[in-house]
Amino acid sequence: MVRRMTMILGILVSILTILTGCGPESGGPIAIGVRTANDHSPFYIADKFGYYADEGLEAEVQLVPSNTEIIEAIQRGDMQVGATPVTTAIAAIAGGTKIKIVAMTGRGSDGLLVRADSGIESIQDLKRKKIATIRGSILDVPLRQALDQAGLDPDRDVALVYFNKLGDMIQALKTGQVDASSNTEPFMTDSERQGWGKILFYYTAFWPDHPCCVVFARQELITQRPEVLRKVLRAHVRAVEYANVHRRETAEIIVEYLGAFDPQLVEASLAPEKMRIDYQITAQEVERMASLMHRYGLIDRELSGEELLDLSFLEAGH
Repeated sequence: MVRRMTMILGILVSILTILTGCGPESGGPIAIGVRTANDHSPFYIADKFGYYADEGLEAEVQLVPSNTEIIEAIQRGDMQVGATPVTTAIAAIAGGTKIKIVAMTGRGSDGLLVRADSGIESIQDLKRKKIATIRGSILDVPLRQALDQAGLDPDRDVALVYFNKLGDMIQALKTGQVDASSNTEPFMTDSERQGWGKILFYYTAFWPDHPCCVVFARQELITQRPEVLRKVLRAHVRAVEYANVHRRETAEIIVEYLGAFDPQLVEASLAPEKMRIDYQITAQEVERMASLMHRYGLIDRELSGEELLDLSFLEAGH
């Protein structure tokens, strides 16, 4: 009799679990994949200060070495939320990855670096020069657009030299293998402080406040666990707002999570004229970036805002 009652109780608990949405499909921890970058600092902040726990979430922020690894983990279902440059997210969506961009995490921060003794003073001086970049990345598309706007053909008037890592591009520039490097913060500010580098311009000079890194979610999370995504984004908004008020503390947290640089350098690289941590994003700016990627042969077709984004969760959660 006791055994029978135990079985009945177990069945009732299982039914209740399903009805209340607490089963494996709608519950469990959230894995968030991010990079080691200034504008990914809201994830470090939310992790450090327990903002996800405040929302009732069990969330793990994972620092991942490359954008490709984040996309692959999302495709496998090992991660539910990720942050990468907007170009990476667009390329993944164009390739069939079932994700949607749901928020911003940073703007600007990317630009062109040259050696201080190079004699290069303007974008026009780049003609017939070798420029290091990462093909199809946020360091590549705005570079091509800047060259276009200056009347230089990216495929004919300069030699684009492709690398896979930021550090390799810095080294190639430092040793004279290339004449310029498309790069990002805090590496550019660091090179100037060391005395050998010079920031020629930021890409915001050619596209003011351009989108850099975005937050995206797996379609399964959007469809099956919408309230979880709203909570993740509430924590994200809170962390962005903290970062914009507490620049010094944010720099210290970045140094802690990256295990590199120093707070003074990172704080200098967070200056508003260099970059902006932000969560707001529009379909128009993402569509514009996708259009440029199509123009430069980096994706096969134009993508609509409906294919690229779902901003309803950010709007509902804020």
